[in-house]
Amino acid sequence: MPSFTSLHFTLVVPIFLFYLYHRFVHSQRFKFPLPPGPKGLPIIGTLLDSVLYSNSSSTEAHEPDWKKYLDLGKKFNSDVIHISVLGDHMVILNSANAVNELLEKRSGIYSDRPAYHMLNGLCGWDWNFGHMRYCDYWRLHRKTFHQYFQPRSLAKFHPFQRKAISELLDSLVKSSKDGETEFKGPLQRYAGSIILRATYGITTQEDQEHYVNLVNRAILGIVYAGNHGNFLVDYLPLLKWVPSWFPGAEFKRKAKAWTQSATELRDEPWEKLRTSIAAGTALDCFATENLEKVKEDDKEMEVVIKNCTSFAYLVSLLLSTVLSLLHNPDVQARAQRELDTVVGASRLPDFGDRENLPYLEAVLNEGMRIHQSLPLAVPHHSIEDDVYEGYFIPKGTTVVANSWWVLAILHDERAYPDPFKFNPERFIKKEGEELPPSPLLYAFGYGRRQCPGRPFAVDTAWLAIACILATFNIKKAIDRDGKEIEAEIAYTEGMISHPKEFKCRFVRRSGETWESTKSTFQHVEVED
Repeated sequence: MPSFTSLHFTLVVPIFLFYLYHRFVHSQRFKFPLPPGPKGLPIIGTLLDSVLYSNSSSTEAHEPDWKKYLDLGKKFNSDVIHISVLGDHMVILNSANAVNELLEKRSGIYSDRPAYHMLNGLCGWDWNFGHMRYCDYWRLHRKTFHQYFQPRSLAKFHPFQRKAISELLDSLVKSSKDGETEFKGPLQRYAGSIILRATYGITTQEDQEHYVNLVNRAILGIVYAGNHGNFLVDYLPLLKWVPSWFPGAEFKRKAKAWTQSATELRDEPWEKLRTSIAAGTALDCFATENLEKVKEDDKEMEVVIKNCTSFAYLVSLLLSTVLSLLHNPDVQARAQRELDTVVGASRLPDFGDRENLPYLEAVLNEGMRIHQSLPLAVPHHSIEDDVYEGYFIPKGTTVVANSWWVLAILHDERAYPDPFKFNPERFIKKEGEELPPSPLLYAFGYGRRQCPGRPFAVDTAWLAIACILATFNIKKAIDRDGKEIEAEIAYTEGMISHPKEFKCRFVRRSGETWESTKSTFQHVEVED
């Protein structure tokens, strides 16, 4: 009697070969040429180059995907590159023009998402509306989210944003010792506490720390599986049925661990809210407002409500800006002079000051420009055949905006002298000159898939940067011998990129300033 393994191969291999043949044949029927790109081998295409990442450890050094795609663009002298793996088409957009034309102007064609066999099918992220297919179900999610977080509604978040910033500043003071400040945890708690309060009404520090830790675990699935093709199963969905014990099925074992964290992240805050509602202690928030719209049997809306739980981009932006400010004390000093002039030393900067602080606004923009937290944007998926600049883009193509390079268009030295220097001055309006495009155009996605929480996230980041600069000088950490510790400018790889671990210290600008500002937002949820 044949073993399970031999039966497995007897059944799967013919299906596998037919699947490859079917995709290969159908991929050859094009009226126009495909965009230029590596030819690869017959049928398998560039498979051997495309899945090296998934076969390496998460800590192993490798060339970033955005860099590989940029080099391909230079090699083929094209801002649109085509890659084929097992009949699966992927098009890389290496310019702002291509992004604007396809993902913005033709968003009706390119607003879908790929199937995400690893991330959604195996890692448990199918409930997140950022990764959903383009359909009525997704539209319901986006509409619900947009109605609550639209720009004209931002003032309702200000009370608990103020409370969170007071706690952040206090935490930075208390976590400063031995020549350095433990700042990453406080920044994560700041971002997490605001998002949890806005979404689920969660306010206790114990709960906030628990959920921040849960997010950090759950987000690993997105970091490593979020870019299309990082795992072979994205190209061969039949591999989903391979048992986890099978040789080479490490991806199934990784997915199992990531799924558990993603499921806990989806369900635990929701159950906490349900308990608060039953006890009559729930606070007004996104979930309670929309819960009133839920019919008893409307499980679809319940999933929508569960769906708003993201803070990775916000934390990455804050960490990246801190790193840049550490290396540019002159920028800190200028921003602080502006804050001292406009706000003074008797209080912390507040949202009403924002329009009068143009240099600080430029610091925020430069923080988004200098490093893109999503080097490759969340992939789009074409729902019909299309032609761009004489090149054919087949229906079902995965389209990826190389956001690092799209934003790096803003690094073009013809428009920006010394483009890799952190220089907020480039976003200050000068007579007779046009401002460069704002990074906001590219930092939160494209077209109809742009994140509807952008104004809320930017507001939260602005308040943190403003209040930190008003209260602290960011300086190099000091070792036991009194020598300064250099902080390397280096970033992690993966779908979400943030600075690698670095040390610094937050030094209070003056005792008087601290005493006069630390109680400014101490009251719980002070109204506007």
